[in-house]
Amino acid sequence: MQLQTSSVTDIGKIRENNEDSFLEFNVENSSEKLLLLVVADGMGGHQAGEVASKTVVNSIEEYFKTQDSNLEKNALDSLKNSIEIANQNVIQASSDKEELRGMGSTCTAMLLFNNKTFLAHVGDSRAYLVRGKKITQLTKDHTLAEKMLDSGIISKEEAKTSPHRNMLIKAVGISDEIEVETYDPFTTNEGDVFLLCSDGLTEYIDEEEICSILTIYEPEEACKLLVNIANKRGGKDNITVQVTKVVSSEVKDQNSFMENLQNKSPFKTN
Repeated sequence: MQLQTSSVTDIGKIRENNEDSFLEFNVENSSEKLLLLVVADGMGGHQAGEVASKTVVNSIEEYFKTQDSNLEKNALDSLKNSIEIANQNVIQASSDKEELRGMGSTCTAMLLFNNKTFLAHVGDSRAYLVRGKKITQLTKDHTLAEKMLDSGIISKEEAKTSPHRNMLIKAVGISDEIEVETYDPFTTNEGDVFLLCSDGLTEYIDEEEICSILTIYEPEEACKLLVNIANKRGGKDNITVQVTKVVSSEVKDQNSFMENLQNKSPFKTN
């Protein structure tokens, strides 16, 4: 499987510092290179959010640097474990310094190898897949608005503009016990395009626009264009985007993907 990846993070037009962090890391493995992608959106006073997101991506990178060839058999567990370790590291850092108390971060992590996609997630950063000019949101926001939507209190349209849409009910570093949401691995196809992003992007750009841009432009150009549009429309938050295109894939499994989409959307396992 050959992949083309580009990542961009931007401070936006309002914020004084960038609390977003990302990771683009090739994991050396006995059979092939594995691409690990992470987007983390920090929160906290002063520069605490920046520290939190950097702690998350650094913790996950260090974890995968120690993994051996068994990673292929335990990829999803490894993603989950790495986020759990990041959670403890953020908590430890916040307890060591008064100015970091209460900091936290989102985390959306994806591992691509052997024509498979593995995904783990906490918070409201998102992962999308564009396939055949159709876009699917792979992750589910862990926000109060999303919970209200699930309970039938508000509609999908109301959730998009709800004042509760940015109120996280899950985040890394908030509690000793963290519930990492994982998703059934699925087969990648040639031409698939993945997007990982912070909510500084999705606040301004809807799915149809994202799909159009990812369909037309290569990853580097798509990243720059998405960030520029978000900034032109306000840029009141930090913006981070990662775009990955599957240039070639040995296996095509459209049927199993569609079955997952029909039966479980997103492809949640726990």
